[in-house]
Amino acid sequence: MTKPFGFNEVSTGELTDSPKFQEELSKKNTLLESLNSPEMVKMREYLADAHKKSIDSSVGWYYNLSSEDKYKAVEALCHIICKAEHQGTSHRGLMDTLGVYPEAFWIDTLMDLHNAMWTYYHDKKQITDFEEDIKTIGDQ
Repeated sequence: MTKPFGFNEVSTGELTDSPKFQEELSKKNTLLESLNSPEMVKMREYLADAHKKSIDSSVGWYYNLSSEDKYKAVEALCHIICKAEHQGTSHRGLMDTLGVYPEAFWIDTLMDLHNAMWTYYHDKKQITDFEEDIKTIGDQ
């Protein structure tokens, strides 16, 4: 079974603590040279592979749930996320509400979802506020 990929796995510094990595890093004159070093390329490939495996594992886990468990999972996530976003939470606040901070920092699509939901609720609030302002002006 694939280990879940998350903050704790990355933060161990296994690749960056290697003497070879540190030696090569000290030789680089610019950030660009450092980022394009063979060690950094290897690290990016490792992270991309771990990220893909984590997503595949999570999606596989979801599709192996019973229909009832899928329904419960979707219902719970929708309720939790929409309630938090309606209250104007931040991305970190959303992760806290879901109980997955800081590990969920690596779930890039959670940020996409947060941004879309924030925009939706922000725009909806602006329309409501505008309508209330127009009503207030009309009542005077």
